[in-house]
Amino acid sequence: MIITPVVGSHPEMADPVISAKNLVRKFNGRTTVLDGVTFDITEKEFVVVQGKSGCGKTTLLNIIGGLDRPTSGDVLIDGESLAGLSEDGLARLRLDKIGFVFQDYNLLADLTVRENVALPLRFSRKKDAGRVDELLEKFDIKHLSDETANKISGGEAQRTAIARAMMNEPRIILADEPTGNLDSENAATVLNTFQFVRRDFGTTVVMATHDRELGRGSSKRIRLDDGRATVEDE
Repeated sequence: MIITPVVGSHPEMADPVISAKNLVRKFNGRTTVLDGVTFDITEKEFVVVQGKSGCGKTTLLNIIGGLDRPTSGDVLIDGESLAGLSEDGLARLRLDKIGFVFQDYNLLADLTVRENVALPLRFSRKKDAGRVDELLEKFDIKHLSDETANKISGGEAQRTAIARAMMNEPRIILADEPTGNLDSENAATVLNTFQFVRRDFGTTVVMATHDRELGRGSSKRIRLDDGRATVEDE
């Protein structure tokens, strides 16, 4: 697997895009999944969240993305506290600043690749202004524009999902095990696609994975173990 390393990023010189402040998440009032997790992520970083299955990676991404709320603690996105936002405020923040990429792609099978990429426009009410074609070109899926999502390969589907996540020009991409259903060649292609997103769009990428190998080339690793986080700068 060939993974392009992160270059040209100087996170120590930038203000945090994401700040996690002493995050605690308990389920059923007893099971502690996150226990005092604190870290900062700056603009254009490519950060890998690692740990075994069930360690809280998805929970952490969901809290960062405003899909779940912590039991205590807070997340700041561009300095704005998520704890102070209503559900409508969180929905607006997700639409404006955060793109999501999932292991299972979550494409609409009966829509074409073009229609899937353009889907966020229905919710943001923004105009295309040529961005759909730009993304199809940049993610090397323009030749698949008129193919329905159920007829393309796993690697093509994941690139389509990343292009869709970039439709509203988010500041942050949150990717939950995005290579979990791919072979090593397609996994490497997807990882290099995230590096391209970071480098060419200036987007901060946070990717969760249980695979230690996939942490190579990241600017920072956040390791979760027994609810605690260890942060390692590369």
